[in-house]
Amino acid sequence: MVQVQAVSGSGLNPVGFVDVIPMVHQQDGAGGTVPHGVIYDVPYFRLQGGHSAVIVDPTPGDIGIAIISDRDIANVKASRKSAAPGSYAQQDIADALYVGGFLNSVPHEYIWLTGSGVKIKTSGAMDIEAGSVKIGCDVSVSGDISASGDVKAGNISLTKHKHSGVQPGSGTTAPPE
Repeated sequence: MVQVQAVSGSGLNPVGFVDVIPMVHQQDGAGGTVPHGVIYDVPYFRLQGGHSAVIVDPTPGDIGIAIISDRDIANVKASRKSAAPGSYAQQDIADALYVGGFLNSVPHEYIWLTGSGVKIKTSGAMDIEAGSVKIGCDVSVSGDISASGDVKAGNISLTKHKHSGVQPGSGTTAPPE
Protein backbone atom coordinates (compact mmCIF):
# COMPACT_ATOMS: atom_id res chain seq x y z
CA MET A 1 0.00 0.00 0.00
CA VAL A 2 1.27 3.45 -0.93
CA GLN A 3 0.05 7.03 -0.56
CA VAL A 4 0.36 9.62 -3.33
CA GLN A 5 2.60 12.56 -2.45
CA ALA A 6 2.65 14.42 -5.80
CA VAL A 7 1.20 14.09 -9.32
CA SER A 8 2.62 15.24 -12.67
CA GLY A 9 1.24 15.03 -16.20
CA SER A 10 -2.45 14.91 -15.24
CA GLY A 11 -5.46 16.04 -17.24
CA LEU A 12 -5.76 15.80 -21.00
CA ASN A 13 -2.17 14.62 -21.47
CA PRO A 14 -0.50 11.26 -21.83
CA VAL A 15 -0.79 9.29 -18.60
CA GLY A 16 1.44 10.89 -15.98
CA PHE A 17 3.49 9.96 -12.96
CA VAL A 18 3.08 10.04 -9.19
CA ASP A 19 5.48 10.20 -6.29
CA VAL A 20 4.37 7.72 -3.64
CA ILE A 21 5.45 6.64 -0.18
CA PRO A 22 4.93 3.07 1.07
CA MET A 23 2.54 3.01 4.03
CA VAL A 24 3.82 -0.18 5.66
CA HIS A 25 7.14 0.58 7.34
CA GLN A 26 10.25 -1.57 7.19
CA GLN A 27 10.87 -3.56 10.34
CA ASP A 28 14.16 -4.72 11.85
CA GLY A 29 14.82 -7.91 13.81
CA ALA A 30 14.16 -6.16 17.12
CA GLY A 31 10.70 -4.97 15.97
CA GLY A 32 11.74 -1.37 15.38
CA THR A 33 10.17 0.32 12.37
CA VAL A 34 11.70 2.62 9.79
CA PRO A 35 9.55 4.47 7.23
CA HIS A 36 10.37 4.10 3.55
CA GLY A 37 11.42 7.07 1.47
CA VAL A 38 9.46 8.49 -1.45
CA ILE A 39 9.42 6.54 -4.71
CA TYR A 40 9.57 9.14 -7.51
CA ASP A 41 8.14 9.16 -11.06
CA VAL A 42 5.92 6.10 -10.76
CA PRO A 43 3.64 5.64 -13.82
CA TYR A 44 -0.01 5.52 -12.76
CA PHE A 45 -2.94 3.54 -14.14
CA ARG A 46 -5.60 5.13 -16.35
CA LEU A 47 -8.48 3.14 -17.82
CA GLN A 48 -7.71 3.58 -21.51
CA GLY A 49 -8.09 1.72 -24.77
CA GLY A 50 -6.68 3.30 -27.93
CA HIS A 51 -7.71 6.95 -27.97
CA SER A 52 -10.60 6.48 -25.49
CA ALA A 53 -10.10 6.94 -21.77
CA VAL A 54 -11.74 7.59 -18.44
CA ILE A 55 -9.56 10.31 -16.92
CA VAL A 56 -9.53 10.22 -13.14
CA ASP A 57 -6.09 11.37 -12.12
CA PRO A 58 -4.79 10.61 -8.64
CA THR A 59 -4.37 13.44 -6.14
CA PRO A 60 -2.01 13.80 -3.20
CA GLY A 61 -3.30 11.77 -0.25
CA ASP A 62 -4.88 9.04 -2.39
CA ILE A 63 -4.13 5.48 -1.34
CA GLY A 64 -3.34 2.73 -3.82
CA ILE A 65 -0.96 -0.11 -4.47
CA ALA A 66 2.47 -0.22 -6.00
CA ILE A 67 3.24 -3.12 -8.30
CA ILE A 68 6.98 -3.69 -8.49
CA SER A 69 8.31 -4.74 -11.90
CA ASP A 70 10.82 -7.57 -12.00
CA ARG A 71 13.27 -5.55 -14.16
CA ASP A 72 14.38 -1.91 -14.53
CA ILE A 73 11.61 -0.06 -16.43
CA ALA A 74 13.44 3.29 -16.84
CA ASN A 75 13.93 2.94 -20.63
CA VAL A 76 10.27 2.05 -21.21
CA LYS A 77 9.15 5.01 -19.05
CA ALA A 78 11.39 7.38 -21.02
CA SER A 79 10.42 6.19 -24.51
CA ARG A 80 6.90 4.77 -23.93
CA LYS A 81 8.01 1.91 -26.21
CA SER A 82 9.49 -1.58 -25.77
CA ALA A 83 13.11 -1.37 -24.63
CA ALA A 84 15.89 -3.28 -22.92
CA PRO A 85 16.08 -2.98 -19.12
CA GLY A 86 17.79 0.22 -17.98
CA SER A 87 20.17 -1.76 -15.74
CA TYR A 88 20.62 -5.19 -14.24
CA ALA A 89 18.49 -4.25 -11.22
CA GLN A 90 15.75 -6.73 -10.28
CA GLN A 91 12.75 -6.35 -7.95
CA ASP A 92 13.74 -2.74 -7.17
CA ILE A 93 11.09 -0.59 -5.49
CA ALA A 94 12.07 2.23 -7.89
CA ASP A 95 10.49 0.19 -10.71
CA ALA A 96 6.97 0.57 -9.34
CA LEU A 97 3.64 1.10 -11.09
CA TYR A 98 0.72 2.76 -9.25
CA VAL A 99 -2.89 1.57 -9.24
CA GLY A 100 -5.16 3.76 -7.13
CA GLY A 101 -8.49 3.70 -5.45
CA PHE A 102 -7.96 1.67 -2.26
CA LEU A 103 -9.11 2.80 1.21
CA ASN A 104 -10.01 6.30 -0.01
CA SER A 105 -12.84 8.49 1.32
CA VAL A 106 -16.38 8.91 -0.07
CA PRO A 107 -16.23 10.71 -3.45
CA HIS A 108 -17.93 14.08 -3.89
CA GLU A 109 -17.86 13.85 -7.70
CA TYR A 110 -18.60 10.65 -9.58
CA ILE A 111 -20.04 8.65 -12.42
CA TRP A 112 -21.86 5.76 -10.76
CA LEU A 113 -22.98 2.73 -12.75
CA THR A 114 -25.62 1.56 -10.27
CA GLY A 115 -26.82 -1.56 -12.04
CA SER A 116 -30.19 0.06 -12.69
CA GLY A 117 -28.96 3.32 -14.18
CA VAL A 118 -26.15 5.84 -14.30
CA LYS A 119 -25.78 8.71 -11.84
CA ILE A 120 -23.44 11.61 -12.55
CA LYS A 121 -22.67 14.13 -9.80
CA THR A 122 -20.46 17.19 -9.79
CA SER A 123 -20.50 20.43 -7.84
CA GLY A 124 -18.89 22.15 -10.82
CA ALA A 125 -19.93 22.56 -14.43
CA MET A 126 -20.56 19.62 -16.74
CA ASP A 127 -19.23 20.28 -20.24
CA ILE A 128 -20.18 17.91 -23.03
CA GLU A 129 -18.33 18.29 -26.34
CA ALA A 130 -19.88 16.28 -29.14
CA GLY A 131 -20.92 16.59 -32.77
CA SER A 132 -24.50 16.09 -31.61
CA VAL A 133 -26.31 14.92 -28.49
CA LYS A 134 -29.41 12.74 -28.62
CA ILE A 135 -31.44 11.96 -25.54
CA GLY A 136 -33.98 9.19 -26.01
CA CYS A 137 -36.07 9.61 -22.86
CA ASP A 138 -38.04 12.17 -20.88
CA VAL A 139 -35.77 14.81 -19.36
CA SER A 140 -36.41 16.67 -16.14
CA VAL A 141 -34.20 19.67 -15.43
CA SER A 142 -34.02 21.53 -12.13
CA GLY A 143 -31.35 24.03 -13.22
CA ASP A 144 -30.44 26.12 -16.23
CA ILE A 145 -29.41 24.67 -19.58
CA SER A 146 -27.42 26.70 -22.10
CA ALA A 147 -26.98 25.89 -25.78
CA SER A 148 -24.94 27.82 -28.30
CA GLY A 149 -26.83 26.16 -31.17
CA ASP A 150 -30.45 25.31 -31.82
CA VAL A 151 -32.53 23.08 -29.55
CA LYS A 152 -35.32 20.95 -31.02
CA ALA A 153 -38.28 19.18 -29.45
CA GLY A 154 -39.53 16.71 -32.05
CA ASN A 155 -39.33 18.71 -35.28
CA ILE A 156 -39.88 22.10 -33.60
CA SER A 157 -36.84 24.37 -33.50
CA LEU A 158 -36.42 26.64 -30.48
CA THR A 159 -34.77 29.38 -32.57
CA LYS A 160 -36.57 28.98 -35.93
CA HIS A 161 -40.13 28.00 -35.08
CA LYS A 162 -43.13 30.14 -36.07
CA HIS A 163 -46.45 30.82 -34.40
CA SER A 164 -49.65 31.21 -36.35
CA GLY A 165 -52.66 33.21 -35.26
CA VAL A 166 -50.66 36.20 -34.02
CA GLN A 167 -52.96 39.18 -33.36
CA PRO A 168 -52.39 42.47 -31.57
CA GLY A 169 -53.81 42.80 -28.08
CA SER A 170 -54.19 40.31 -25.28
CA GLY A 171 -54.69 37.23 -27.48
CA THR A 172 -52.40 34.22 -27.45
CA THR A 173 -50.65 32.50 -30.31
CA ALA A 174 -51.20 29.05 -31.66
CA PRO A 175 -48.69 26.32 -30.73
CA PRO A 176 -45.30 26.52 -32.52
CA GLU A 177 -44.95 24.90 -35.92
